Amino acid sequence: MRTYAVLLRGVNVGGHRKVPMARLREALEAAGFDRVRTYIQSGNIVLDTELDAGAAGKAVAAVILAEFGHTVPVMVRTGADLDRVMGADPFAGRGLDESKVAVTFLSGPAPDLTVPAGQPEEAHVDGTEVWVYYPDGMGRSTLERTGFWKPLGGLDATARNLRTVRRLRDMAADDTRE
Repeated sequence: MRTYAVLLRGVNVGGHRKVPMARLREALEAAGFDRVRTYIQSGNIVLDTELDAGAAGKAVAAVILAEFGHTVPVMVRTGADLDRVMGADPFAGRGLDESKVAVTFLSGPAPDLTVPAGQPEEAHVDGTEVWVYYPDGMGRSTLERTGFWKPLGGLDATARNLRTVRRLRDMAADDTRE
C-alpha cells in the first residue's frame, strides 16, 4: 500500500468545476482508495492505494469525470517526492512569506524558464517542479502575461503555495508502508 498526494488543477476556482471535497472523498473510497483525506477546497487529496502513481492519477481522474463530469489534470506525488521538493527549496533560509512562494507541479520535466527582465518574481526549475517567489503575491503578478509559462507546452501543471506543500508532505509522511 502506498500513500500519495494527489493534486487537482482548476477545481472549485471562481465557482467553476465544482468538486465538493466530502463527496469526492466518498466517491474515491467507493472506487477502492483507502484513508482518503482532503486539505482545503482547492483539490488536494492524500490517499492510500495499491496502484502505482500513474494508475492512481488516471483512476482519480476517472472518478472525477464519472462523479462530477469534469476532466481535470491530476498530478500525483509520494511523500518521499514531497520531502525531496521541500528539501530543494531554493528560497529556504530567506524568511519569505510562504503564501508568496509557489511550487508548480508538472506532469513531466520542466524546460528552462527565465523570468523576463523587469519582473519582480524569481523562478527556479527543479525536475518536474517550478518554484516561483511572488514578492507582491500571486494575485498581483503579471508573470502569466509575459509568456513565462509558454515553454511548458502541453505539460499539465498545478501550483500550490509552500504552506500547502508542507501540509501535504506531512499528511503523506507515511508513504513507505508496503
